Amino acid sequence: MERGLATLIGMSIAYVASLLGMGFAYWAWRRRRREGGSEEDSET
Repeated sequence: MERGLATLIGMSIAYVASLLGMGFAYWAWRRRRREGGSEEDSET
């Protein structure tokens, strides 16, 4: 049971970190798009 709890906590932390990362990426994309730099910044 102890190992399962540690796995649950670790997976929950990873999930929250993933959501925060996606939210930050969306916020940066929206900010960059609002400034009008979407065509110039497409290097990839």
